[in-house]
Amino acid sequence: MTATTQPASPLLAVLQDPYRIWQWLQLPLWLLVLVSIWQTAEQWLQRPLVEIQISGEFQQLDTRQLEQQLWRQINTSYALTDLASIKQQLEQHAWINQVDLQRSWPDLLKVQVREERPVARWGDQGLVNEQGRIFSPAESFSQQLPTQFAALPQLSGPEPRSLALMAQYRDFNQILRPLGISVSGLQMEARGAWTLTLDNGIRLLIGRGNAIEKLRRFTQVYSEVLARYADRIVQIDARYTNGLAVTWNEPLVKPGS
Repeated sequence: MTATTQPASPLLAVLQDPYRIWQWLQLPLWLLVLVSIWQTAEQWLQRPLVEIQISGEFQQLDTRQLEQQLWRQINTSYALTDLASIKQQLEQHAWINQVDLQRSWPDLLKVQVREERPVARWGDQGLVNEQGRIFSPAESFSQQLPTQFAALPQLSGPEPRSLALMAQYRDFNQILRPLGISVSGLQMEARGAWTLTLDNGIRLLIGRGNAIEKLRRFTQVYSEVLARYADRIVQIDARYTNGLAVTWNEPLVKPGS
């Protein structure tokens, strides 16, 4: 007669296996770790934003007003603050060109602001930045042009061509620099004709086509002949193929002299 053995109970099998005993003992430890991680994450998500740090070079912006605006926009915790939304709203400010936001542990928000740098006036409507973008700091800008911007060159023309205007302004100034004069006003008509106002008060008509060539011809004649009479010149028309037409504010030689 064959003897049969009773299968060991599961509990007895576990007690006889040290490795499985260790596994069972680890289970409560892992549960404690998970609970701790969850509590830490929950505390981090609920941690309030305590400090805002604004940096940048400012001439027009008030950092206190910017900080107040930021606090009004932040209505949630440090971790859940919507940085993309804050960036979008800040960059709607007329004097802000770009904003970069960065969280800094444990409760700091760093705000890097790039202020608009006007390099020219756009008619009497606003200003032009370094990228050729037109912006208006205030609705009443045309009636209240600050004296601090009055010295900037004045550009005018079709708004979609503002970038081309800025590029042409730089090119014209580079050609005029050896003469010791510069462009204080540049107008581009809808059909592409150029009119320059020089810083010595002379109005220079360039017209359409071959603008650089015409300006170089003007610089040659101006340096050789006209520079000594600059204070008597009202306008120079350089639209001709082989010459210039000069309008004087008074005759060079008075009748009877």
